[in-house]
Amino acid sequence: SKLREKEERRWDRESDRESASSKNGDKLVKVDDGAVTVDFKNAGAEVRGLGTKIKRAHKKAVKKLTKKVDAAVSGFANGGNKPATFRTARTSAQPTGYYGRSGAGYAAPPPWLGGLLGWGVLFAAAWAVTKVFGLGGGSSSTSGGFRLPSFGSGGGRRKRPKGSGPGRWVTDRSLGGREVWVEDKYAVGRGARGNALAEDLAYVDPLRSEAAAKARAKEEAQLKKAAAAALEAREPEWWRRPSPGYCPPAQRESRMRVAKSKLATLSSKRVGGVEYTAADIADLRDACASANASVAEFVRPRSAATGIFKAAIEYALDACKQRTSTGVVGEPRGFLSGLSEDVGVPPGKAGRLVNAAVAARLRSDLLQAAAQKRQGEEGQAMFTLDGAIGVLSAFPPTENAAEMEMVAAGLRPRLSEAERVWLSETFRNIGGGSVANAVDEALDVKKNRR
Repeated sequence: SKLREKEERRWDRESDRESASSKNGDKLVKVDDGAVTVDFKNAGAEVRGLGTKIKRAHKKAVKKLTKKVDAAVSGFANGGNKPATFRTARTSAQPTGYYGRSGAGYAAPPPWLGGLLGWGVLFAAAWAVTKVFGLGGGSSSTSGGFRLPSFGSGGGRRKRPKGSGPGRWVTDRSLGGREVWVEDKYAVGRGARGNALAEDLAYVDPLRSEAAAKARAKEEAQLKKAAAAALEAREPEWWRRPSPGYCPPAQRESRMRVAKSKLATLSSKRVGGVEYTAADIADLRDACASANASVAEFVRPRSAATGIFKAAIEYALDACKQRTSTGVVGEPRGFLSGLSEDVGVPPGKAGRLVNAAVAARLRSDLLQAAAQKRQGEEGQAMFTLDGAIGVLSAFPPTENAAEMEMVAAGLRPRLSEAERVWLSETFRNIGGGSVANAVDEALDVKKNRR
């Protein structure tokens, strides 16, 4: 290495002398104010020294290239620190250094050693978290959450207090985080619970598992839904299903347009706040019967179908009160049965709506008859009760119906006992014997007789 440095210094001195001589004017070609002069006297010396100049330039280039390669290689292998050259690598003998295949020295440890240590610390922290918070699953005897040391018990699981039944330790925050033993009679039957946050939490008894509870709840919901659907499809006693008519296929579309136009008329009246007339509802019923089709899918909103049916009930009860089947609505029971299918009201809901309307009409008739009795107009009172007989004969309520109990609760503070008894006897005497029990329930006189 010392000889190499001596040769490099000699080459530098020669280079400096040649550069100085060139500056003194010993040039083969000179250019002065546009005039080019060629010195043929020194041409031989220049040619003889040309090989030496080429060798000197080549050595200088190799030297610079070697320095750059040393800097690049040592920089990558040394973690970005100050690069070590080939020359210093051979002379440096650090106790903690490292050497590669080329013999280049490192001033710092290899870069993969720090990454290895970092990943090791990360995995150790993750393992500690799983052990402390009990995220590892498994049974309580093999793995699980963090457990306080059991001093004096020989290690292992913490023992339960003497004389206590099966159970588990629970942390009570009201006692400052102290653990108390809580007895659990199902602890023996279902075995170990495992971790509360683990995925393997399961009970041995399938009847007490969460999955079984969800299955039972789903089954009960399906049964309730099926029972409600069956209740809605049940036809009341007064139901009279209309006989299906015949509609020629060629006229079906035109008749369906007529039915839709009748429905549109009712919808416009509803939006404008105008009451439905008996003729409007009867026209809708006749149009649907003529087309042998229903317009239930075109009724919007669905509450509009209930409003149309309620208005039809009032007109049907008026026809029953007059005891006629030749009016606008025709036969009341067949009219309501057919209209419920036309507008999409289920039979069960239709029966409930009719029962409520009949109870309200009976309450109104009984109050009106009692007021006429107080005014001495017993004949008008009998005429009013005769209309109630027609309504109850067409749509008889069921025995012990909830609607009749509500009517009795409303009439009890308004009518005296003598008035209620007179109304019951008069109703029976004018021909209401077949439906007199419903009136007795509404007047609450059956219990008094007993």
